[in-house]
Amino acid sequence: MKEADRVAGVAMIAAAAGALLAMGHHPSGAHGGSALAGIVHASMIALLGLLIFGFTHMARRRGLDRPAVLAGLLAYGIALFGHVGAATINGFVVPALAARGVTAHDLFLFAWEMNQALAKLGVYATSAAYLFWSAELIGEGRTRLLGALGVVAAILPASLLASGAIRLDVTGAFISYAVQVGWAALVGLHLLRHGALAPERRAD
Repeated sequence: MKEADRVAGVAMIAAAAGALLAMGHHPSGAHGGSALAGIVHASMIALLGLLIFGFTHMARRRGLDRPAVLAGLLAYGIALFGHVGAATINGFVVPALAARGVTAHDLFLFAWEMNQALAKLGVYATSAAYLFWSAELIGEGRTRLLGALGVVAAILPASLLASGAIRLDVTGAFISYAVQVGWAALVGLHLLRHGALAPERRAD
């Protein structure tokens, strides 16, 4: 499994770096900007696919028979739905409406609220996944630090968003996603450097 661990690790690190790069080029125009919006959001969707590939590998190595591991994977699947939905709206639906000459304010407001609802779902569900996985990782010596950092990556963005300290505009989204993909990169680095995240064997 060492080769599979390395592949998953590289995928997660590359996806995290790519997500930050894509967010750094996120257009800030009222209706999604030019064709750049489609490129940025399509890239984000593809990178999210790499992340769930890596996290699924991690979950399989930890053991899907463990309730916290399986719950984390299910929560991350919900997060993927939220993030992909939000990216689809801002990256493709809104620019398509603008290109057709649609000017109805209420329609764009509806699209914005849908985007925000799905993006918030993505952040909160990611935080839930990280908490499930971190609670499982933190119980073992070799993954204790990784688990502790996962708790921080779960609580910080969710707390900032829930308290109103950030909104999921371009700046707030960058802060939130940077923290969350940062932990994904750490998981990838652990897989790359140390191999399997399989749980430690305990003597009966």
